[in-house]
Formats: sequence, structure tokens, C-alpha cells
Amino acid sequence: TRSLCDWSSDVCSSDLGGEVHVMGVMLMIFTPVPYVDATSSWGFRSRWQRMAVGAAGMIVELFVAAIATFVWAKTGQGTLHSIAYNIMFIASVSTVVFNINPLLRFDGYYMLSDALEIPNLHQRAAQQLRYFAERYLFGLKKADNPTRSRKEAAWITVFGILSSIYRVFVFGGILLFVADQFYLIGIA
Repeated sequence: TRSLCDWSSDVCSSDLGGEVHVMGVMLMIFTPVPYVDATSSWGFRSRWQRMAVGAAGMIVELFVAAIATFVWAKTGQGTLHSIAYNIMFIASVSTVVFNINPLLRFDGYYMLSDALEIPNLHQRAAQQLRYFAERYLFGLKKADNPTRSRKEAAWITVFGILSSIYRVFVFGGILLFVADQFYLIGIA
């Protein structure tokens, strides 16, 4: 069997040590979405190589969406037309709303973490917001600031606030979608 790394040797070649051992399809909001476990890229020394691996899945997904767009545009009403539309819509929307968006813990999140060189961005943002609450809301003078610099504190604080707000909107949107499609499941 060939791994995805064999197909994109610039991103994840054997000389970098990246291998894909797990790939499959998962259900996201009752929609099948392909995934690849690329955690071996975390061992790459270069953040640019790690970011390229993170972007590779989104590039492939957008390429599939582009092909589906051409198929959809060239076909008339029918099964192939509907399938092409669904592929086009799912591949592009899931990439923008979930994968490329750094506010959720998917590929975009890890790419942002590498770009900023701030590991564990989500956990550190939660610690930073907790620090602000302890220090300024509850007046605790001995609260420990988890950041090393003002610049890092600013990035982590903005990320923490924006990701919290975005999660509420995405979760609410998913709940409304599920409730619209399956009323009893949505209520539960």
C-alpha cells in the first residue's frame, strides 16, 4: 500500500521521516469526511514542513472541490450532478469552516501554533484567560502569568477569546442544523 506521503514527496518524503499509518472516513454532522492521521509530522524540526503537512489535506480537499465544481457545471440534472454538488459543497465548506480555521483544533489550529511558535495554544489560552479572571476579576495578587512576554500574552488572549466565541457559534449552528433535520435528536 502507498501512503499519502508517497504521492506528495515535497511535503512528507521518507527523508523527513513522515509516514501515514491511519486514514479513513469519519462522520461530521452526519456527513462523511475523509481524514488522515499525520501526527508523525510533529517530529519534523522545521515548522514550515509541519505547516506544509497541515496544509496538504486542505489543498487536496479544495482540489477535489474544484474538480467537482467542473463536473457539476458540465452535467445536467441527475445523480452525477447531485453528487458533484454535494462533494463540491462539503469539500469547500468543511475546509473553510473547520479545517483551515485556526479557532477550532483542526489543521489550521496546528498551522497557527507552528507559525506563532506557541505550542499547546488552546491550553495556554485557557490558562491565560483563567489568569486574567483570577488576577483582575477576583483580585488574586499571587496569580501566575503563564506567558513569557507581552506579545505572547496578546496572541494567546486574542486567540482564547475568539476561539471561545467561534466555538459557541459553530456548536449553536450544528445544534440548529441537527434540530432542523432531526427534531428530537436536536432537542436532546
